[in-house]
Amino acid sequence: MPGEPPDLSIVLPCRDQGDHIAAALHAFQETLEPVRRPYELVVVPNACADDTGNIVASLAARDERVRMVALREGGWGRAVRCGLAAARGEILCFANSARTDPAHVVELLAVYERNAPCLAKVQRSRRVTSLRRLGSTLYNLEARAMFSIAATDVNGTPKMFSRDLWGQLRLRSPGDLLDLELLAQATRLGTPIVEMPIASLARRGGRSTTTLWSAVKMYAGAVALRCSR
Repeated sequence: MPGEPPDLSIVLPCRDQGDHIAAALHAFQETLEPVRRPYELVVVPNACADDTGNIVASLAARDERVRMVALREGGWGRAVRCGLAAARGEILCFANSARTDPAHVVELLAVYERNAPCLAKVQRSRRVTSLRRLGSTLYNLEARAMFSIAATDVNGTPKMFSRDLWGQLRLRSPGDLLDLELLAQATRLGTPIVEMPIASLARRGGRSTTTLWSAVKMYAGAVALRCSR
């Protein structure tokens, strides 16, 4: 509710999403309003070449529950870490702003509170294409074999955890390896990982930055992360 310190912080990285970011943020606000819980949306435009930053800044000027932390450099991990560092809530969450259904954040909050202390996250039960399904399966098998991660969908977001856990993490990844790094460190700290199954959602707009080359870099990055432990 306006004027109250946030209890829940939702970090939303975005890049060149001027065509839909306003509608996405309004959807989050409409969905969170009935929950009657103080929250903030920490929006992180990064390396944007369109008007995403201006749109978010305008929304933030009109509603104190929307905060913008802009980055010149891109990178999923960099944007997530920056948003989490700026977040003020006791419960922290980050999500893919182009794909997340805000209702899943509300549902995940209930799962988190039933199982806390834990790291709660979604598990996408269906991927959009067969190639993505294969790539995801291989990556998740790699994560389980190398890091003993008790999760079937490493990259599924939203992810939700406590400020206390955030204080114990030492995340460094600037890119797509951030989710694996998070789950590997949480596993090492003995934090239970609880997954909530959902159907995978199509993008609202914009273009995905995931390519075959980025997938190869993630597989290689997992090996490098394992060797650095």
